[in-house]
Amino acid sequence: MGMGYTLVCKKCGYSRHFFLGCGMMYNEVLRERTEQAKSGALGERLKELFEQYPNGCIDAMNELYYCPDCRRVECESSLDFYRPKNPDQEEADYFAPDMDQYELVETREHTCPKCGRAMKKIMRLTENEPVECPECGGVLEGGHPLLWD
Repeated sequence: MGMGYTLVCKKCGYSRHFFLGCGMMYNEVLRERTEQAKSGALGERLKELFEQYPNGCIDAMNELYYCPDCRRVECESSLDFYRPKNPDQEEADYFAPDMDQYELVETREHTCPKCGRAMKKIMRLTENEPVECPECGGVLEGGHPLLWD
């Protein structure tokens, strides 16, 4: 299941659509991201983690990330790395690995493609942690939610 919604700034009218999760493509996305990670295409750190834990897995779900410095918002695969709780476990199943059998090893730090600083994962849009509009600095609000597969 995937979820999509639009971020909107009521101050300047900026809006941008995002599709989170992976929907029915999860198996394919997980397979592709795992192959990319193992080859080093997603950075040396993930490659090293897969060399250390060959039967590990990554979170391939698309999430929203926000740069508080330059206000850029991006949708990217999480790429957090997990290892099996049982070291004898076979390699992760591309058809929905049972995440209860894994434990988090490392959370992927996402960097802003515009300014190079660390981005924050947006869990939900709240007044306590506002996400500022990249155009005018107003507050972005979520609108037009939809579920997709």
